Order: sequence, then structure tokens, then C-alpha cells
Amino acid sequence: MCSDSKNPHPDTGAMSSEIITGETPFAQKARFCVKCKKHLPVACFMSKNGKHDDTLCNQHEPERNGLRYCRGCQDFVALALFPKGPKQFACRKHMNLYGGVQKSKKKQMENPDTRRRTQQWQRCYTDGKKFKLSLPRMGQAAIEVEIRKVDQTGTGNYAVMPINVKLVMSSQNVAVVTLDQRIELWKMVDACDLEEYTRVITAIRSSYN
Repeated sequence: MCSDSKNPHPDTGAMSSEIITGETPFAQKARFCVKCKKHLPVACFMSKNGKHDDTLCNQHEPERNGLRYCRGCQDFVALALFPKGPKQFACRKHMNLYGGVQKSKKKQMENPDTRRRTQQWQRCYTDGKKFKLSLPRMGQAAIEVEIRKVDQTGTGNYAVMPINVKLVMSSQNVAVVTLDQRIELWKMVDACDLEEYTRVITAIRSSYN
């Protein structure tokens, strides 16, 4: 009896090892998906053709075949139809409706400085189209520099207009005007009185230079 108690059954160690192995089913029942960043049941890693993937669950199977689901198309379409950058679930055609573009722009426009600079550039762009000029060579920053010469506090009540309506707008060919002055100047243009327009806007430019 003493001998038996001091010397356990020779198979006990083996049985213990088998029990421990049997109680660690993690690797057998789940795998880690490198895109989902989580462990999922092994069954999730079986593709439609019955093959297993050790790293990607079958949620990403279309992507492995060069496809991605578009919420606008309501179907899987070629990856080449999606915009580059962060992963989107809307192709270029449906980006504005289902992508993050509108949300991103709306958030940006909540910033008063961004909204003001955007509106200043849009007025410049609109005026250039009315004058049938090519796109303004001035970006938002350049327009902001010109307007700040007159509007140091950034009220947003100013715009830039061309001095010579036959030349593209640039830092050398714009004057800073109030929004009310802009309306009056456009009345002169609509009346085809470009001579008066040039006289008035030149005088406005001279007043702050």
C-alpha cells in the first residue's frame, strides 16, 4: 500500500498530459483574422469552394477575388472602382452619397475660418466664370492674404474681384471689395459699363494700398 501511494501509476503522467491538451481547444476551435483583428470560429475561415484560409475569415473572400461591396451599387464591384486611400464601401460613382465625403466636408465647414476661406474662394471662382476667365491662380491662402489687408478681423464680408476683367485673377489683378460693393460692381458689368467698373475698382484698390 505504502509502495503504491508513493509511486503513482506509471500512466498517470501521460493521462494528465492528455487531459491538459484536451482542455486547450482554442487553437482548434478559433483562428485570428488579421483584418477583423479578432478570433473567430474556424468555420468562418472556410470559403465557398470548401478551402480554408489561415489568416482571413470568409467575410473578406470577395476582396481576395478583387471585389468589394458597394452600398450604392448594392453589389460587389471591382476594387479598381473604389477611391484610393482609407477603405471605403462606396465606389467613386456613389462616393458623395454613401462615402465619407459629405460628412467630412460638413465637419470642416463647422470651423468658421475654414468656412470663411472656402466662401471667399467660391466667390472668386464664381466671378471668374462670369467674366469667362480661366480658373483663378489664387488659392484660398492667397485670397486670404489679400483680404486681410483690409479685413484684419476676418469678418467674411469681403471678396476679391479682378481689376482687368480680361486677365485671370491673381494677387496683381484683384481688388478687395465689400460684398455690397461687389453687387454694385456686377451691376456695371451687367450693364456693359466696363469703363466705369474699371474706374471704381481701381479707386477701391488705391484706397488701401
